[in-house]
Formats: sequence, C-alpha cells, structure tokens
Amino acid sequence: MIKAVFLDLWDTLIYSEPGPIETYTRMELESITKTLSRVKNIDIDRVARAYRVLVEYRGVIKPGVYAKLLASLLGFNPNDPLLEEVAVEYEFGAVQYTPRVVEGARELLEYIKNKGLKTALVTNTHFSSSTLRIILGNAGLSRYIDVIVSSADYEVLKPHPRIFEIAMNALGVKPFEAIHIGDSCSRDVLGAYVSGIKPILYARRSESIRACEEIPGLTIIYSLREAIPVLEKILGE
Repeated sequence: MIKAVFLDLWDTLIYSEPGPIETYTRMELESITKTLSRVKNIDIDRVARAYRVLVEYRGVIKPGVYAKLLASLLGFNPNDPLLEEVAVEYEFGAVQYTPRVVEGARELLEYIKNKGLKTALVTNTHFSSSTLRIILGNAGLSRYIDVIVSSADYEVLKPHPRIFEIAMNALGVKPFEAIHIGDSCSRDVLGAYVSGIKPILYARRSESIRACEEIPGLTIIYSLREAIPVLEKILGE
C-alpha cells in the first residue's frame, strides 16, 4: 500500500533558471557582499568569481560552510567572527525569491494531499531545508510538503540511496510504500529504483527516456497532470 509520494524539485515542481548565476544566487551573493564590504573593499563581481571556483560543490556542502569557504577565497580569515554573519546572510539571502511553478504541480500536490498521502521533497540543491520551506511558501507550495530532504543539509546527492533512506525514515515509510517522481534518469529514477522505491519519470527530455529505457516496469509521464491517473491506478481507484 502506497503511503508517501517523494518528489524532485528543480524542473519537476519548479523551473530551474538558465545562466551561470541565477536570480536567487545573485540575491545570495549580493547579501554576503554587503556584509563583507563593511570591512573590506569588495564588490559583487569579485564575490561571483570566487563563487564560480566553488560552484560544483555547493549542493554537497552545508550553506554556512560554503559561505565561509567562499569568504576565505576572498582573503578573509575563516576564524573571523564576521564569517558567522556571512554564513547566515548566504543561507537566507534568497528568501524573497519566488520560483516559477511547473504546470500541473499545484494540481498534483493538491491531489496527493487530498488522498492523505505523505510527501517528501528529495532534492539536489544548495539551499537548506529551512530556506527551501520559505521559498516554496512564496510560490504557495510549502503547505503541501511534509518533509524536505536537501542534499546540502545531509551532504549527499541523488542518486545515492542514503538521501532516499533519510526521506523514508523522516516519514516512517518502507520502500514499497513510496513512489518517487522526478525528471532525471540518473538522479531520480536510478536513485529511487536502487532504493527499492517505485520511480516515475517525468520525461521533460528525450535523453532521459533513452537513458532509462532498460529499467524494468518504468512508468513514464510527459506532464505532471498525467501523474494523477497513474497514481489513481496505483492506489487501485
């Protein structure tokens, strides 16, 4: 019996932003630049250059630690008390950001909620779960999500089974009691499949279908609205 639905975030519920520095990242960098510039002549471009050096690690390092690493690249002593403030400014610098919601996401989440199913957001992101809760609230989605499992909080990325295990433990469900919906073959489908969770591929890109075509019994949807009849069938309705 299915008791929980796990969901990916980026490009499943909300859209990713193109470009090397997204709107929310610029907000974060502007926030810490303002703090650092109180004691050192520094501008957003210098902070952005330091950010690019570390960008590949931001999803597996806690936000506060990441901010301190970034400040260290800019010549600040990692033991400087100012960096504690910088860490907070970085973590919550984007709380005013309102993401664009993927078509059909609200309807799907409303359906899941009305069925009494638990929900967990399982996401590779540099945001902490606390910040994500606020950002999702800005888009009107937070009330639908019971648990947020952020890779940055736990320093582990999908498709590692551990991040799915954390979500299962948080909701108190077994693998056969959960479904995971996401747009990535490698991160979402494989991660869930290896964890014993039934995956549903939200096929936004044809390469995801090709990459996962040999996974037995994989369910593929092409819009989030298609997820509702799939769930109805799984729930035996």
